[in-house]
Amino acid sequence: MEVCRCNAVKSVIVVGAGVIGLLTAYFLRQHGLDVIVVDSESGPAQGASYGNGGYLQTAVTDPWNAPGVVQLFAKAWLNGLSGRGDNSAFLTRTSALPGLLGWGLKFLKHANLQTYLSHTVKNMHLAQYSVRLIKKIAGQESISFSQSDAGALIIYKDEKGLSGYADIAKHVAEKGSRFELLDRDALLQKEPSLRSIAEELVGAVYFPDDYAGNCREFCEQLVTVMERQGVEFEFNRRVSGISSNGNAVDVRTDSGRHVADAVVVAAGNFSKQLIRPLGVKLPIAPAKGFSISVPMGDWPDRPRHTIVDMSQHAGVNPLGDVLRVAGAAEFAGMKPGIGKARIEYLVGLVKELFAEFADTIEGETCDPWGGHRPLSADGLPMVSATHIDNVFVNTGHGGMGWSQSAGSGKALADLIAGIAPEFGLSDFSIERFN
Repeated sequence: MEVCRCNAVKSVIVVGAGVIGLLTAYFLRQHGLDVIVVDSESGPAQGASYGNGGYLQTAVTDPWNAPGVVQLFAKAWLNGLSGRGDNSAFLTRTSALPGLLGWGLKFLKHANLQTYLSHTVKNMHLAQYSVRLIKKIAGQESISFSQSDAGALIIYKDEKGLSGYADIAKHVAEKGSRFELLDRDALLQKEPSLRSIAEELVGAVYFPDDYAGNCREFCEQLVTVMERQGVEFEFNRRVSGISSNGNAVDVRTDSGRHVADAVVVAAGNFSKQLIRPLGVKLPIAPAKGFSISVPMGDWPDRPRHTIVDMSQHAGVNPLGDVLRVAGAAEFAGMKPGIGKARIEYLVGLVKELFAEFADTIEGETCDPWGGHRPLSADGLPMVSATHIDNVFVNTGHGGMGWSQSAGSGKALADLIAGIAPEFGLSDFSIERFN
């Protein structure tokens, strides 16, 4: 079990107001610590937490470095060279390759079956712990975020793909999850909205315990709760440096400085550059994702579950009266935003499932989003102390940030407060890369 080497902590600065940073700050405050949250954006959840797929995975929480990922990256690079990138699920631009080299070698080192299965289970246990906490917080603090416990359907259009994914589901089920294998008829009975493409489907894997909810709505309401509880927020404050003398940390921003007993760096991909001057290396890379949020209006046959279409590597998720459509992974540096071609690509994904509804989508109402997910080199997040006293990190969750946010935040808060964690963090220490 990881041990906190810090002195008694009474005050903490959290850098980052995405869902990871907010929940870390929330649990630190629950332990009675004084907490300040600093973020460069104008409000909470403006990065990866703004428009993620809304899917909280608790079963097959698999890392991206699966066996065969070399071929996937090669295809993504070719997509970039050919000009098809914005119309494909995966894209790597040549200009981004030099910055990915060191991270990529570590990433490929872990792309083997044994590591993939082992890390899937470790991610699963953290996600299950996390979702239990999110449900508890929502109840205690009266937070409503279009949440749903209908579960998730991973649909397939080919028998080989379905069989392979079912094998993975069976493996993680032996470690503590549940799933059901559905043939076409059972799938359509559970999710009638897919009837229009019935002839294309062969079946699905159903995860009854998976959860869903609007991450941005959760974050915005959590900030209101935390302000009442005494947490301070400083938005529009860019952090320019962090230092530690062993007894205290100094966080410098473009408007001044804060001194506290400890700091948690939970700034997504920006964590890497913030902490590098301290001699701490974080093997993370920005994996850009995209989404649109489409009002469902009076659509009579709207979907009931989170639906992931493995033929498209994308998913749709009914979040209240909005259909969140998320997909694609792009390695192209840190360029913000989303272009017209990507929006059209996402609308095309809807058309693959719900052609009639897709024809009603109007671009000005679909709230397009593009954001960068911090992807660690081995598929596990870094929730950890560092070799610098009183400096901690909580990042690297990739596409699992929403799923693992509360568990990561509470376990790290327990560690910092000197309380025996309910969930051990030894598997998520950055020391594993040394």
